[in-house]
Amino acid sequence: MPSSSAGLSVNDEKKYIGILFFLFAVQIMSWVPRFPEVKANLGLSNGEFGTYLSLGSVGAVIAMLSSGHFVHKLGAKPVLIISTLTMCLSISTIVHLQSTPIFIIANMINGGSIAAFNIALNAQAFHAQDRAGELILSRQHGYWTMGAVATAIFSGFMVEFVGIALHINVLSVVVFFIILSIIKKLEPEMIKPSPEDDSDFGFKDLFTSFRVDYLVSAALVCGIMVEFATADWSAIYSKETIGVRGSLATIPYILTFSAMIVGRLGQHRITPYVSLQQQIKYGSVIGGVGFIGFILASSALVDHSKTAAYICTLIGFSIGGFFSAILSPTFFTAANKRSSQPSAVVVGQMGVTNAILTLIVKTVIAWTAQLTGSIAIAMIIPGLMLISVAFMSRAAKDL
Repeated sequence: MPSSSAGLSVNDEKKYIGILFFLFAVQIMSWVPRFPEVKANLGLSNGEFGTYLSLGSVGAVIAMLSSGHFVHKLGAKPVLIISTLTMCLSISTIVHLQSTPIFIIANMINGGSIAAFNIALNAQAFHAQDRAGELILSRQHGYWTMGAVATAIFSGFMVEFVGIALHINVLSVVVFFIILSIIKKLEPEMIKPSPEDDSDFGFKDLFTSFRVDYLVSAALVCGIMVEFATADWSAIYSKETIGVRGSLATIPYILTFSAMIVGRLGQHRITPYVSLQQQIKYGSVIGGVGFIGFILASSALVDHSKTAAYICTLIGFSIGGFFSAILSPTFFTAANKRSSQPSAVVVGQMGVTNAILTLIVKTVIAWTAQLTGSIAIAMIIPGLMLISVAFMSRAAKDL
């Protein structure tokens, strides 16, 4: 995809993209540590809340089918600006709601906004990666994880002093204007509209041009479910199963994403000595076994020692986070390399497949927790999925 000829230095482009990844996470993850409050406001069970939360994937699928083509045809800037606005508005609306139907609609809009922003930003990151001539996507995703940790710490502090609505509304306004300012700085190297004449690209072409890389898609969804399960369930598990108070319930989430920062930012130091394929093959097994083992241990210990159970919870989620950290950026890079289509289209099509599979898996996890009465048992599912990535590590063979 073309960019402006005036240009920024590649280091400046990487810096601004990293800041956008950071702010992206700060915004979309700001309400995650406060899920117990959202769930209580809506008066939902674990199964109901998990299911309705997963319906955000419906909005994501719709956005992913089209956003890659919009970035290719219109450029990254309008997609980033519009998705930033709808993302901030939808999250600000959600935290006020007590109506389940309105929550479902707002969550779908939020899911679509997140997907569109994610596609445009990752396409811009691939542009910078091509300019830099090195794999930088893992580090850029590391900045996203730093934002997730920062907002989790802030949210954990706010939960004791400020209501969720005031917290999220003020944060959304601040983040919105900062993101706009960074987009302005990045504009000289922003992906521009494609010069190719594709004005006759129609609705049906969204489907006829759709391609699925089955190996990479399966590896991606299996590799990211520990991360998603941690975001969705760690605070609820810590509060309802282990019995810790509000601010301590966010610590497993914070430690998990801190471990992911270390994994993502440190990957380039390990790769010269251990290939990506080997890192994935052995790391996924260690991470999956550790995740399952320590979470089950925490559930077994809670009636004997809440402290020991809480420590096992922290270790289990952290191990899963560290050893799954590189999987998402690695498989997105693999998909882009294996495809001849524009990077924004590749990210969008990968996202569609991933969103559909994620919706199914998240729903299964939610109702496993509901029907068994045990979130720990439900966490076996993402743990086993992480282990299975070892059998799909060849997807990263040529990176």
